[in-house]
Amino acid sequence: MALDDPAERKAQLIGELRGVVRRLEAAAQGLTAALRPPPGPAADGGGDAAVRWIERRGRRHANLSLASVPLDLAPILKSALFDRVETVVLTSATLAAGREFTFLEERLGLDLEPSRVMVREILPSPFDFAAQCLFGIPTDLPEPRDDEPGHDAAVARVLLELGHAAAGGVFCLFTSHGALRRAADAVRGRIGGRCPLLAQGEGQRDQLLRSFREAGSAILLGTDSFWEGVDVPGRALRVLILAKLPFKVPTEPLTAARLERLAARGLDGFTHYLVPLAALKLKQGFGRLIRSKTDVGAVVLLDRRVVTKRYGAMILEGLPRAETAIGQWADVRDACEEFFARHGIGAPA
Repeated sequence: MALDDPAERKAQLIGELRGVVRRLEAAAQGLTAALRPPPGPAADGGGDAAVRWIERRGRRHANLSLASVPLDLAPILKSALFDRVETVVLTSATLAAGREFTFLEERLGLDLEPSRVMVREILPSPFDFAAQCLFGIPTDLPEPRDDEPGHDAAVARVLLELGHAAAGGVFCLFTSHGALRRAADAVRGRIGGRCPLLAQGEGQRDQLLRSFREAGSAILLGTDSFWEGVDVPGRALRVLILAKLPFKVPTEPLTAARLERLAARGLDGFTHYLVPLAALKLKQGFGRLIRSKTDVGAVVLLDRRVVTKRYGAMILEGLPRAETAIGQWADVRDACEEFFARHGIGAPA
């Protein structure tokens, strides 16, 4: 609506100009932080150490973005949040890595003196995972790092066979968009009309989840943003497939910088950073399946490293105590089918 009063019009323009000035100042501050780091040594991660990089985004209309991220949020969170309030209560199903809170406390600055952490307790789940969930780990599938094409083929095979056995209701989580696209291409047209295929990147996240819930027999493929915050209780989700262990890519700028800092301190970055982070992420992904006391279903992890590598025990330690099936894929598939038959999964609703 047009403003007839010149004074009101002037006030509106001044307000708009002030908004433009604030945005320009914020952009200038961002550029300064990215292009002119604060003086002083940053190798130990102390002070105002930050990771800075240039990133190219987009394919057809590519653009460059400058990023500057604090290397360590712990001192920032302690001074700006935890030291400013009397009480902070932290609760979540995914705070502990390997049934310990050390990794979280270090990342959040809760271990910095003076520490006020009073209680570290893992409470029992309200769900009966031993009765509600089967956890399968095939040990004869190719490892994703050693044989990517072979692992891709195995993921597609498991998707099709479990999708058929459970009559859909399958949610498969990937760690990269490339692996997701390859799986979608491999199974598209082979799953039958009863099980619509929904893939991240082919629709908005909320729309895909809504379609998955409403269909009741769909197969949904998702990557990073689907590992948490997805809530599909009931029969619509009855099979969860985790394509591989969710390790961070060590060459990503922020991850690489944190690994370098740990190495400078004489610590192994894989053991002290990548493994605990993967354990928490895997627990988040696992938690997508059982969302109520009446949910039942199977979780299948297609990465045998969790049982063949020494770090696997720490990762498995933090997962819910479900019924397990570990062995050849044929045996794991048979265990899944027996579990489905026992709970009426795959039969008409």
